[in-house]
Amino acid sequence: MHTKWKQDFYANIPPIAMRDPLASVLGAVADDTPIYYHYTDCIKAAGHACASVSSAFQMTKLALKALYGDAIPVRGEIEVTYAGERDQGANGPIGQVIQFLTGAATETGFHGLGGRYVRADRFVFLDDGEDHAGITVRYKRTDTGAEVKVVANPGELPFTAAEEEGAQYMPKVIRGTATAEEREKFYLYWQGKNRKLLLEEHPGVFTITRI
Repeated sequence: MHTKWKQDFYANIPPIAMRDPLASVLGAVADDTPIYYHYTDCIKAAGHACASVSSAFQMTKLALKALYGDAIPVRGEIEVTYAGERDQGANGPIGQVIQFLTGAATETGFHGLGGRYVRADRFVFLDDGEDHAGITVRYKRTDTGAEVKVVANPGELPFTAAEEEGAQYMPKVIRGTATAEEREKFYLYWQGKNRKLLLEEHPGVFTITRI
């Protein structure tokens, strides 16, 4: 059985391939077999699709590409530092998606087996006092020490007049008073943001810096 998603473009979003030594050592997959993390997996984890979930997915994809090149990234061997407090705005939900993808966890994460495969304390929310423009996250490989900073500014996305019209219906959609036509117009705007973040390139939306 498969989930019937309303948005067809979800099927066009390339997944993130990861190797997970913990999964293989305990027999879930054979050694060095890729595990694929799809955008729709993140929707399941978050319970919805929004610009925050999409930004978390795309930021992680871009960071892993910068850190590993054409090699398959290793889940659980990445440290993540999120600029901000966990209870501010959408930081918590964004962080949950990044933790799901990378295996990096807060203090409540897996503490390892025989000193290996540790996931706990590899994801940190850190309010460094700086005024960050956009969602700012650092990703670091634990094996090489290579590190990148990714900044997402979904507010820089361009919108058509029809998409901007759809934004006004959000309160009615949330209250459950929108008509079927108004809901579809809202989805054009809301899901359009996700499509643009995940499948299009727009200047200023994502920036990557090697540290």
